[in-house]
Amino acid sequence: MNPSLDRDQPSTGDRVVDALTLGAKVATVGFAVDALLNADSPRLRGKAIRTRAIGYTAALFIVPLGWRFLPGRPRGYPRALDLAVTLPLLADAAGNAFGIYEKARVDDIVHTANAAILAGASGSLIAPNVDEPWQAALAGGAIAIAGETLWETFEYAAWRLGQGGMNLTYEDTMDDIVGTWIGAIIGAVFVLARAPRSKTARERRGWRAMLGG
Repeated sequence: MNPSLDRDQPSTGDRVVDALTLGAKVATVGFAVDALLNADSPRLRGKAIRTRAIGYTAALFIVPLGWRFLPGRPRGYPRALDLAVTLPLLADAAGNAFGIYEKARVDDIVHTANAAILAGASGSLIAPNVDEPWQAALAGGAIAIAGETLWETFEYAAWRLGQGGMNLTYEDTMDDIVGTWIGAIIGAVFVLARAPRSKTARERRGWRAMLGG
């Protein structure tokens, strides 16, 4: 799940991050299997948990496959990004498995983290193609907020169609939106900090340097 494209020998820090990422991915898959096998139990019923379980597992491959197949000159594997994508999945899966998703406000953490990752990653992809770094940062933040709007719309549609156990309230929705805005700002700041001021430099280095270099 974590194919390294590095030609150089990984450092001790790299190995630590690799171990953490592997452990987090294995745990996430374990929780996904538990969700598939026990979807009708009281702790998981009504959470569309089978769909979540499939989503958890598929999302673990986003960074490895994206890094491998998206265009651009290969660079060192983005270990930190892979771990950053994996941890919210683990938090979501574990929060539901242990029945603390709402009590521990795991949902707020996940929304904020996902928005930060989406804004940072999409802004990095856009950065080599715009005149100024702030344009990529703004676009990345906007994509994250648009994604959150779409997600909340899907949740609302599922609730109106009779999906139980979603516990949708005005407060919950607003918490999700606020968390997303915070995450979008964090991701936009990341893009501004990582993107070279010169468009020529951004084109030469490419989006991979921003996320993994």
